Amino acid sequence: MKTQLFAAAAILAVAVSAPAFAQNIGSVGAAVNYNNIDSDVANADGTSVKIDGSVAVPTGAWTVTLNGDVSISDNDIADETVASGAAHLTTTVGDSWRVGGFTALSRPQNDTLWAVGAEAQKYLGNVTLTGLAAYGQSNDLDADLWTVRGTANYFVSDDFRLDAGLGYSKIDSSIDADAWDVNLGGEYKFANSGWSTFGKYTHTESEDLADLKSDAVKVGVRYTFGGSLKARNTSGADLATAGDLFGFGVR
Repeated sequence: MKTQLFAAAAILAVAVSAPAFAQNIGSVGAAVNYNNIDSDVANADGTSVKIDGSVAVPTGAWTVTLNGDVSISDNDIADETVASGAAHLTTTVGDSWRVGGFTALSRPQNDTLWAVGAEAQKYLGNVTLTGLAAYGQSNDLDADLWTVRGTANYFVSDDFRLDAGLGYSKIDSSIDADAWDVNLGGEYKFANSGWSTFGKYTHTESEDLADLKSDAVKVGVRYTFGGSLKARNTSGADLATAGDLFGFGVR
């Protein structure tokens, strides 16, 4: 657990210190997540706390994005601390595209999950469309994981964003299964301040896993440095985290 916390804290420290570099944009945030799971074999709910950070660092034609988080759970669903991190390398094509790839790593207790993937963003005025595809492995489950995901962000203003997303994930192990998830959310940044509040609702279903249905609600606060919510988005600072990838509750 100490190793997990240290690894995520190191990434968050990079994000916190990033304002010292004039061109960098990123954020640090904290949230509470409530999750209710209903299946043919069990029903459970629980609350977890999550701390995260991200920073986009332009290096000539390329942008390096680092993000990480620590999620702490102690409830009927899980009792563990999970540290996750991802590194992205992207470039812009013209004025309206960002393309590249990433690698991600999560360290739950007694497990290691890693993933690699490709991603692209399309900027259409007040709308950002994001798509990604990733492959990963879970050592503990001895499983191969695949996912494809898409997200649409609509900026009512530079500091007010609405989100919608859809994802499909597949797991190959001793039990083969797939899952769908949809999410809705948004973020509002207060005027003349770096602070914002955000929320997200996610619904997940998997018929292969005992007809699993999951509903999760996350609310939190965030501090953005280096620009508006829209500038943070188009800089590459809001690219997917390790916890965003797979829809099975596997991070």
